[in-house]
Amino acid sequence: MRKIGAWFLMLLLVWGCAAATMAEPTVIQPNMELELPEEMYASIPRLNPEVEGENPLTGLPAGEEKYTPIVLVLDDSPEVFPHWGVAEADWIVQVPLRRDGDTRMLAVYSSAYPEQAGGARSARMTMLPIAAMFDSAFAFVGYPPNTEWNIMVGGWLDEWDFNKPIRYYDLLGRKYRERVDFLPEPQNLSAHVKEMHEHLAKRKVKFQKRYFLFADEPETRGDDAAKIDMQFYGCEETLEPSVPSACSFAYTEGTGYLRDSSTGIYTDRNTGEAVPFANVVVMRSKINWIGYYPYYEDHLRYYGEADVFMNGKHISGYWYRRGRLARLVLLDQNGEEIKLQRGKTFLVIGDQYTVVSYE
Repeated sequence: MRKIGAWFLMLLLVWGCAAATMAEPTVIQPNMELELPEEMYASIPRLNPEVEGENPLTGLPAGEEKYTPIVLVLDDSPEVFPHWGVAEADWIVQVPLRRDGDTRMLAVYSSAYPEQAGGARSARMTMLPIAAMFDSAFAFVGYPPNTEWNIMVGGWLDEWDFNKPIRYYDLLGRKYRERVDFLPEPQNLSAHVKEMHEHLAKRKVKFQKRYFLFADEPETRGDDAAKIDMQFYGCEETLEPSVPSACSFAYTEGTGYLRDSSTGIYTDRNTGEAVPFANVVVMRSKINWIGYYPYYEDHLRYYGEADVFMNGKHISGYWYRRGRLARLVLLDQNGEEIKLQRGKTFLVIGDQYTVVSYE
C-alpha cells in the first residue's frame, strides 16, 4: 500500500507540474537589434491595389462619406474613461507618452465621423508619425514648445507637409471643439470630428488610400492566443510598471478581442457598449528620450518586429515602412504581407520594455 500511495502521490505531482507548465503564458522576447534581409522587403509595392467599395483600413464596406482620414489624440488617464466617439474609429493606437511608462491613445477615423469624440489631449512626437503613416489629418490640443528637432511637433508638421495644404487641427483654438460638463479640465475637451471631416471635404483635401490586405476566412495559423496581457514599463532609468497603461485582450469567437484595463472593458461612453477589435498588433521600436519627451528611432522608418493577434491566434513577424511618409506593411516570417481580419484594429507601439504575453 505504501508503494501504491507513493506512486499515486508522485503521479499527482507530475500531473500538477505538467498542468502548471501548460498554464504558463508565452512571454514574447523582442529582438531590438533585428536585421531584416533586404530581399524580404525589396519587392513590397508602394501601395496595394484599390478595392472598390472597401474601406482601406478595415476591409469592411466603405461608407458614403468622402474619405478624409483623421487621427485624434486621446487622453489615456483612468479618470477620462470611457472615451466617447470611439465606436466609429477604425483603428485605436496606444503610444508612449512619459518616462514612467504612461501612454496616450489615438483614434483613427476613415469610414464614420462622430459629432464629438474625446477626451482630446496634446500631441507628442510618438503620435505624428502615426498620422503620417495613415496619410491622415491630425487633431490635437496643442503640443510642448520644444526646440530640439526630434521632438519638435510643430517642425515636423511642416517637414511632413501637413501645411500643404493645412490638414491639422490644433484644438487649443476655438473651432472644432467644446468643453463637456461631465469631466474637469483639461480632460473634458471634446473634438468635433464630423465638422473637421466636412471642412476637409469642402476644401477637397486629397488623401492617399493605403489599403491593408484582408482575409475572407478566419486565420488558422500560429499559436493559440485567446488572452493577451500587456505591461508598459518606463525607460531604462526607472523600469517601473505603469498600472494605468497596463491592459489585456480576451478573444471571443464571433466578437473579437475586447480590451480590459484598470477601468474595465473598453467601451464608448456614447453607446455604453464594448468596442471589439478583429486584430491586435504590437509594433516594436526603439524609444529615445530628450528630457521628458519621447520619439521613435528614425520616426518609425525602416522595420522592426511585429506580433499580430487575430481569430484567437498569434503570428510573429515584422513591420516595414519604406520611408517616414510611407504606409505600414505587416509581414509574416516568410516576408509575405499579412492579411488582417476584417474589422477594427488595435495597434500598440512599444519598445523592449513593453512586456507582452499570451495564452
